[in-house]
Amino acid sequence: MTELKEYVDGLFRHQYLTPELKDLKEEILSNMTAKRDDLLEQGIDAELAAEMAKKSLTSIDSLVDGNQLTDLGKYRFECAQTLLLHCILFWIFSLPLLLTACALISYLGLLLTVISGGICLWQGRRPAEGAAFLSVSASRRRGKMAWLIWIVFFAVFTGMMAALTFGSHIWFGRPIRIDGPYQMMNVGVRFYLPLLTIVIPVTFSSFTRNLRKCSVQEGRDE
Repeated sequence: MTELKEYVDGLFRHQYLTPELKDLKEEILSNMTAKRDDLLEQGIDAELAAEMAKKSLTSIDSLVDGNQLTDLGKYRFECAQTLLLHCILFWIFSLPLLLTACALISYLGLLLTVISGGICLWQGRRPAEGAAFLSVSASRRRGKMAWLIWIVFFAVFTGMMAALTFGSHIWFGRPIRIDGPYQMMNVGVRFYLPLLTIVIPVTFSSFTRNLRKCSVQEGRDE
C-alpha cells in the first residue's frame, strides 16, 4: 500500500491539490490497490503485481480538469508574438519620456522590443515540438496573481508619489499649485511611470488566451 501511495503522490507532485483533485487522487489509489489485489489473487508475485498496477496509469495529465493537450511549438510562438507586441506598445507609450529625465525608460522599451523580436524569430524557426498537456487553470491563476501584484504595486507607488508631491501642501494647509507646463510634466511623469507597467499583467493574461487558442483538439475541429 505504501509503495502505491508514494507512486500516486509522485503523479500529483506538480498539481495544486484542490478538493476535486484530492478526490481523484484517492480514487486512483483505490483503483490501483484493487488492481494489485486482483493480481495477487491470481497468484502473481506481490512486487510484480505492484509494478503492473503502477503501469496501468503513468500520467494523470489527461484526467486533471483544466489540463489541455497543446501544440507546444504554436503556443510558444504565439506567446513570443504577444511579448513582442506588448514590448512595442510599451516602447511607443514610453516615447514621451524622452523629453523628461526618465528618457532611460524609453531606451529600455526599445531594448526589450529588440530582444523580444529576436525571441520571436528564434521561436518561428524552431522545429515542431509536438503536443503536451498544459494547465489552463494554472495559467489563469498566474494571470490573476500578476494583476493582483500590479494593483498593489500601482496603489502603493502612486500613493507614495502623491505623498511626496503634495504631502507638505496638504499637511500645512497650503493650496496645491503647479506653476507652468514643465512642472506639470514632471508631476505627470511620476504617475505615468507606474501606469506603463500595466503591460506586465496584460501579457500574462494574454498567455492564457494563447493557450486556449493552441489546443490540439481545437485545431482538429477546424
